[in-house]
Amino acid sequence: MIASSSQFSGGDQAADSWMEAPVSSRSRFGDDLWYLDIHVAGRRPDENRLVWRVQLPDGSYLTAPQHAAMLRAAKQYLWSMAVDPPQGRKRLSSVSLRAHGVLLLVIMRWMSLEGLTAFQMLDPAAVKRLCAWLRERPSRTAGGTLRPSSLILYLNVINTMFCQRAKLTDSPLIDPLIGETTGDAAGMNQATRGSIPFIPDVLAIDLLSKALTWVENYSANILTAFEKRTVVAATARAAGRNSKVACKIAARAMRRSAITGPDGLPLIGGYAINGVAAHLGTACFVLIAGFVGMRVSEILSIKVGGIEYHPLGEAGIKQAYIVGRLFKTSDDPRGRIERWLAPVPVVRAVECLERLSMPLRTASGRFELFLAKNCQYGTIVPTTSMDMNHRLRLFAKHVHVPREGDKAWHFTAHQFRKTFARFIARRDRSQLLGLADHFKHVSRAMTSRGYVGTDFGLHELVDQEGRVETALALDGFLASDRLGGRMGERIAARNEAFRGRAGEQVRRDYVAFVLAETDLRIHACDYGWCVFQPETARCGGEAAPSEAGRSPAVCLDCVNFVVDDRHIRYWEDRRGRNLALRDDASPLVRAVLDEVIEQCDRVLGQIKER
Repeated sequence: MIASSSQFSGGDQAADSWMEAPVSSRSRFGDDLWYLDIHVAGRRPDENRLVWRVQLPDGSYLTAPQHAAMLRAAKQYLWSMAVDPPQGRKRLSSVSLRAHGVLLLVIMRWMSLEGLTAFQMLDPAAVKRLCAWLRERPSRTAGGTLRPSSLILYLNVINTMFCQRAKLTDSPLIDPLIGETTGDAAGMNQATRGSIPFIPDVLAIDLLSKALTWVENYSANILTAFEKRTVVAATARAAGRNSKVACKIAARAMRRSAITGPDGLPLIGGYAINGVAAHLGTACFVLIAGFVGMRVSEILSIKVGGIEYHPLGEAGIKQAYIVGRLFKTSDDPRGRIERWLAPVPVVRAVECLERLSMPLRTASGRFELFLAKNCQYGTIVPTTSMDMNHRLRLFAKHVHVPREGDKAWHFTAHQFRKTFARFIARRDRSQLLGLADHFKHVSRAMTSRGYVGTDFGLHELVDQEGRVETALALDGFLASDRLGGRMGERIAARNEAFRGRAGEQVRRDYVAFVLAETDLRIHACDYGWCVFQPETARCGGEAAPSEAGRSPAVCLDCVNFVVDDRHIRYWEDRRGRNLALRDDASPLVRAVLDEVIEQCDRVLGQIKER
């Protein structure tokens, strides 16, 4: 698509020929409006083009003659990154070209303010002034200023332009970050690193359970009401009635039907029916994101017929798969077809989406399951990631998801993938049992390891979250003076130097050492932790605790086992259940129950404050 790197040399005509090279199927690098070949689902139309004719602070436009040299240099830099990037770097995709272009536009606005007319004037002092200006710009973050992780993006562009200086007619001539990395210059550290957060457990479980209730319990009534009203209103319009009269006819029909919504009230008016239908669509998204771990763009790319069934081995059992497009790392700008294992609730969610999207698909001729009507232009367009973020927050508010502290959690679609990865990485036995049941897996190993094996990016994210969980658990062990289990007793007897404020830095350094120098992983379950070591694991696990051989009784006799105060409720509940059974039990059963109660008393005595 893009011209070859031979155009970097040879004559004035060759030097200018890059401007005629295609940046996409519809635009050239020399154009002042780039229509890029970006087909990633969930993006708004304006996110697929780059407009160079922007107004600068002095009122002039970047495309004006006095800015021609600077604009040409910016375009040439992008062309060089698409054709011949620095050694070891990949050529920029259309998505990355636009992202770099947007950053360049901001940089050039600042250069106009400073009176800088060429990129070669970006020396280290100028870059420091740029950083100060960028930090003062309004931001959507809670602090109101640009995060270091965002500032790094601007510095990366300038630094890469310097690396490309031999290929460009205008670029920084002096290393803009002498003796510093972009992270250092941006003020990046552990405290300011920032990343997409995972949804806290309490909120994630509450939201997913309520979404599941909507799809499994409420969807039948909602879909019936939605389809009935749609048909009645359409029939009335086809008979020549205007919209107002058609709505009244539909309302009368719905009143006679007496279909109730999730709140138990009749679904009559279009506003109420469309509202619960929109919430049902969001609940479907939540289930797909929460139970499958797909990226937002992959979910929004799902089309009608998005569930396929394929046999598993020679047993003849068929497994459901959800079909979407993977855009990240794909050479095809339209993404490549991929399939993800789909549990039963997700199959039901896709069925709901197919029925909900039917009217818009019929009207538009499109096949996507996530569609919306553009109120401004009256057109039907694919749902964007921004729209989905807004819908998620509306749904969470509607179903009364608990607040996080003193404010509502700011849900975004991207958080679900990380939450899913963390959930898998923690290997919580009780939750994995439920997930395995949803996936109809023969073993939990397939759920916790085999499932994510089809998605390399998700596999890496799971490993990263596993390291985070190990670090947090280990830090808690070292700081505690009350631990149960054989490993817990040993740690509590030897961790005095790590406790309290005096031991914070020592503890932090030790945890960092363990993560960097060992392959230690700490695995969670509902009744404790396993500091897994295969040679001493009583459950017989080889790479991780064996779910088949794992149980409270087995773990209590294992030297890998730790219990802390987070598991008090489990052991109290276990003790209470066995006590309730003891009185009416036979002597033989009572002996077994007494043994279990004694185990619970021993653990609770180790971890509870006296």
